[in-house]
Amino acid sequence: MSQTLPQTRATFRESFNQLKQAQKTRKGVPLYLLYVNRPAGRTVAAALRNTALTPNHVTLAGAVLTYGSLAWLAFGASANLSSALVGVLLAVGYILDSADGQLARLQGASSAFGEWLDHALDNGRITVMHIATFCFLARTTDYDHIALAAACGLFLLSSSCIFFGGALLDQLRRNVRAAAMSGAAGVSGAAGTAGRGDRNRQNIQGGTPENNPQNNPQNNRRMLVRSVVTLPVDYGMTCLAFLLLPWPGLFLAAYLVLAAAHVLMLAAFLPKWRAELLALG
Repeated sequence: MSQTLPQTRATFRESFNQLKQAQKTRKGVPLYLLYVNRPAGRTVAAALRNTALTPNHVTLAGAVLTYGSLAWLAFGASANLSSALVGVLLAVGYILDSADGQLARLQGASSAFGEWLDHALDNGRITVMHIATFCFLARTTDYDHIALAAACGLFLLSSSCIFFGGALLDQLRRNVRAAAMSGAAGVSGAAGTAGRGDRNRQNIQGGTPENNPQNNPQNNRRMLVRSVVTLPVDYGMTCLAFLLLPWPGLFLAAYLVLAAAHVLMLAAFLPKWRAELLALG
């Protein structure tokens, strides 16, 4: 669950800065998520901090925009300029998907149910998105339906595996870190040496701030490269591709490029994940 920030009535700027300082790791985060979606979500969360709206309200609002636009794509949208609204609504829904967790940190309203709801809706939208894409292309173009189904199915499979595999890996990492920190604290308490326990926890978390890998210029460059490489598999880039719906041929070309990127990235992730999981024990 999300880290809770100090519960004081704060201005928009104070709330925004608190979230900025408490942001998640930048390691391997795609550029769109890092520089567009997170800051936009931070803005929404800071604006809603002192309102009656809860993180779950924001989650459900994002789901209404996302699932509603995809339903329209599947059953009603035509290949004209109005269909580009699907891409806009998906992008706004993605912003709200980032805002709900940040609002939970500001309001101290993190919960197991809220995190579950967020992940369940995120996972569901992957399936709905690619089914809706198939329906739209089957209705509005003369492309072979079998070929379209294969392309949409491959995109669905690879993106679902990346999302679920990555989320589960993050949870397993947290479990191992929590167990390691608990063990370090227990040893420290038994020996009566709190200072040594602090050093153990610093080692588990990556060292002191001065030695933290994220403060190393070489590692910063490496993280930037990873952010660029993973950009095609950012959900935000898929949302932007739907701005091309008025031109189905162009949209399909962009869709296939993103599908291929997901397949290739999944092929690269699987052996890396396997090695890390084996190391975790």
